[in-house]
Amino acid sequence: MTFKQLLSEHFNKFSASPFLFVGSGMSRRYMGAENWEDLLKRFCERIGENYTKIRSQADGDLTKIASVLSKSYSENWWDSEIKGDKDERYADHLLKSDSPLKVEISDYLKGIHENVNEEYRDEIEFLRSSKIDGVITTNWDLFLESIFSEFSVFIGQDGLFASRNYGIAEIYKIHGSCKDPNSLILTHDDYERFRKKNPYLSSKLLTIFVEHPIIFLGYSLTDPHILEILEEIVECIPENKMDALKENIIFVEWDPELNEPTLTESIILKTLPVKLIRANSYRDIFEVLSEVKRRIPAHIFRQIKDELYELVITNDPKGKLYVKEADDVGALDGQQEFVVGYGAISKIKKSEEMAKQGLIGLSREDIVRDVIFDNGGYDSSSIVFEVFPNLIKGQINIPIFKYINGAGLIFERGKTNEDGLCGSLVTRIGYGVEHYRPSGFEERRANTLPQIKEGIEQLYNSVDFNLFLRMAVFVPPEVLDLDALEKILKKHADDDFSPGEKSQFIKIVCVYDLVKYSRRYDPA
Repeated sequence: MTFKQLLSEHFNKFSASPFLFVGSGMSRRYMGAENWEDLLKRFCERIGENYTKIRSQADGDLTKIASVLSKSYSENWWDSEIKGDKDERYADHLLKSDSPLKVEISDYLKGIHENVNEEYRDEIEFLRSSKIDGVITTNWDLFLESIFSEFSVFIGQDGLFASRNYGIAEIYKIHGSCKDPNSLILTHDDYERFRKKNPYLSSKLLTIFVEHPIIFLGYSLTDPHILEILEEIVECIPENKMDALKENIIFVEWDPELNEPTLTESIILKTLPVKLIRANSYRDIFEVLSEVKRRIPAHIFRQIKDELYELVITNDPKGKLYVKEADDVGALDGQQEFVVGYGAISKIKKSEEMAKQGLIGLSREDIVRDVIFDNGGYDSSSIVFEVFPNLIKGQINIPIFKYINGAGLIFERGKTNEDGLCGSLVTRIGYGVEHYRPSGFEERRANTLPQIKEGIEQLYNSVDFNLFLRMAVFVPPEVLDLDALEKILKKHADDDFSPGEKSQFIKIVCVYDLVKYSRRYDPA
């Protein structure tokens, strides 16, 4: 039996899909990222510190080296050239004495996932298509978020406990993320605080370890920080139940000398049996994971669970989960007691209600969702001539060009046939992207963010989401990646926005609609 057959047979023993537990070896493999010691050396050099000297002061302990280095950054960074404009861009994060070093490291790591080694491009695509339930990682960079873009991300131990999570379509960044510099577990004090919370983290992870196969990638079998977490989990399990874990834990050990991967057994922590894969590539593992049969994609299953939870505690599905009375479901084969339908809710509801209310009953929210998801199935001419004359009144911002273009009214270079259009629509046709950009403070803030001129994805990955909502409209059309923006809009379309955030989000949709459909721009 081949390695892939053995591994596939092993995964078939489980009712749940695997979790990946990812370490820095993955970032080194795919992006050439430094290991922890080399990363500290890099930032010693940036500030002119002697790494050998600092290492001797810290007795060779990497966490203590980071503590000594962070003190040096705290004393010297503010007046150094390397600071650049980071004191302005990261003003909200410069809260503690170790913040300057964490800001420097975070700023460096934010874009590193874009430097993918082309040699492994196929391997990464297999990873992207892997059927997994989630990822646990100690990495700070954004590579995993870029691969599993529809997964929800929980940063640090506090983020994991403070947020609602379901153990599916989720990324747990237990050592922090470069999106939040102060979340990084870097210094000796950080690790001491992390260790104090280890029992709580371990209890959170225990259910995952018991119910799912866990594949460790990018770690050494002797990594002390991972062994500490495993030790906490092992302590929670009775000795007579230890064998139950031997099928669940799979360590992948990279060995460049091997020609073919192998699957054997090993022991860690003296008593914990694990499966051991030794391989010179992750390709075969990801191929097996990509071939797993799954009826519902993980991110959709998570959304269903989220909406069912909301429905149970509030009796309000908020328009995301469509609920029918049991008597209306109709005759079903078998004895099913529970039916969940997931799809284009607006389309399902409209098919039942269109006869009663027609297109005239469409709301701005319906239009916005259709522009984002392109699934409403509406007739463009009917929207332009029947819906907009009434709907557009009193609406400050609403996307229009998808329908004007769909009705065949836009020609080369964006010239529009305005015959028969209502006055409010004609006025909005004259809007350019500048119309959606605020002046004053927000415009000045936009001028301080170089990522705006780089593109929408770079901006999204470098600032918090609230700031992204305010700054996205400033991204120039010529560098606006519409595919990337579409993914971002879909990801956040159902967020629970405040009124101000919702207004900003709709502005972004209007810009997306304008650049994509008006035929005036040449986007990236």
